[in-house]
Amino acid sequence: MANYTDRELRQGIQGLNNQEVDQKLSAIVRLFCCLHGRDVYVKSYQLYLSSRLLNKTMISQEAEELMLSKLKMELGINAVHKMTQMFRDMQLSKEMHVDFTRN
Repeated sequence: MANYTDRELRQGIQGLNNQEVDQKLSAIVRLFCCLHGRDVYVKSYQLYLSSRLLNKTMISQEAEELMLSKLKMELGINAVHKMTQMFRDMQLSKEMHVDFTRN
């Protein structure tokens, strides 16, 4: 299921409006709620997210943040903290790179 989520966030949401993206991600989270091995999904999702961030293959940062907020509502802030920190680190890296190239 994490693989499906990864494919949707890489390709599946391309060309969809915000409401359709929200519906698609909400459906994934509803299915996630039915899983017994949630921790396995979270670990796999985290690996796919890191791959998308490092390889710059994500289509929409807003969709990624929306998915994290939906997971945060289901799992709690502590379970999703590492993934949100990955976003902050990538943003900090971009800012530092811009500062470095300016000087």
